[in-house]
Amino acid sequence: MLTKINECALLRAVVFILLAALSSAQSSAPAEKFSITLQRVGCLGLCPDYKVTILGNGSVRYEGRSYVRDKGVRENTIPVAEVKKLIQKLRDEDFFHWKEETVVCVDYPEVHIRVTLEGKRKHVLEGCQTPGQVLQLADEIDRVSGAKNWGENVHP
Repeated sequence: MLTKINECALLRAVVFILLAALSSAQSSAPAEKFSITLQRVGCLGLCPDYKVTILGNGSVRYEGRSYVRDKGVRENTIPVAEVKKLIQKLRDEDFFHWKEETVVCVDYPEVHIRVTLEGKRKHVLEGCQTPGQVLQLADEIDRVSGAKNWGENVHP
């Protein structure tokens, strides 16, 4: 039979284990409720046209349309740790407060980034190839997802 002291110690150990499990589940929850899509829309010339989506669980889906090395659908998986780094980058750069651009320049490729995170949604656009946050984030999405290898510009 357990003594009163042993019962208390056992109860504390069980509570500690349950709290640790709950904390671990909560820290992975944001990644599960996350998606980011980069869409590069071609220009009148030879600009790559593709879309890549990364989900919180590390799933990657690429759809190449034109002027890319790989046309069609490709799927990949990346480490969840990479997804979490991307989420942290969005938070560090205050992505959900970036300015909403609507300007598109004639015969320039468009870069669209759509993010869903913890119930919030945001869409940003760069349509004139102006160096800045949107294009830097697009390059990071390409790198992390592996789309850089599939979506490199190739001439017919």
